[in-house]
Amino acid sequence: MTVPPTRTLLAGGYRNEVWKVANGRRWSIEKRYAEDPGDPNPMYPNLPDHEAAALALLGPLGLSPELQSYEPGLLTYGFVRGEMWRRGTAAVAALLHTVHSLPAPRRMRLLCGSAQQARAHGDTMTAAVPARAAAALLAVRPAVVAASVVRRRSLVHTDCGPGNIVRTRQGLVLIDWQCPGRGDAVEDVACFLSPAMMILYSRPPHTAAAASEFLGAYDDASVVSRYHRDAAAWHYRIGAYCVWRAHRLARSQPEIAERYRRALAAEIACIEGLA
Repeated sequence: MTVPPTRTLLAGGYRNEVWKVANGRRWSIEKRYAEDPGDPNPMYPNLPDHEAAALALLGPLGLSPELQSYEPGLLTYGFVRGEMWRRGTAAVAALLHTVHSLPAPRRMRLLCGSAQQARAHGDTMTAAVPARAAAALLAVRPAVVAASVVRRRSLVHTDCGPGNIVRTRQGLVLIDWQCPGRGDAVEDVACFLSPAMMILYSRPPHTAAAASEFLGAYDDASVVSRYHRDAAAWHYRIGAYCVWRAHRLARSQPEIAERYRRALAAEIACIEGLA
């Protein structure tokens, strides 16, 4: 007698339905993508084609879940057994460096490739909210040292906070490749080190020692050098996203909006510390 698979809706998805499917001893994840709303997310869009491409590249290497099937609107991939990352920033640096060293699929979107572009993207998000909502962030808007767009574009996850890093018996795995792209690896470095991102995942910001450990373990001096030079612009962009989200959610989800405001305050403090 064949036992039909069982499906369990998982909590945590902001827009997409994510189901855990048990078929005997085989567990999979089904992600059903929601229709793109009229107000698309400026940092984390829904890009199912790109997620499938990332999993096809990274799954066989053990760096992401393994792609099982993809059709428009529905992605199925292997369930990653493990627990959310909590400590050990050097291991995350090694994971991200490995991902960034791989050739990014050409059909993926282009991301910001310089500090100027990162700051300009932040400016578009602050311009989309009332001036009072962005005033505190604009007060620390950084100057940018003139620099050309990065020559080698890396495969960038874009949302590599602790909730999307799973510790397994084989090592760390990056999950939720909803919106990857080709850009500067510094984007992922800033994302992981961002105090705002840690707060949004209900975690305390990294200590100075943990951040130093991460940068010391990231095995590409040029990326680390660009981060030290351009960090304020990338963290300004993250702060701008917090401003945008807090404003959008103020009425419909005030508790989440308040978390974004706390995250913004932490990111502003980070930018001030970089000055």
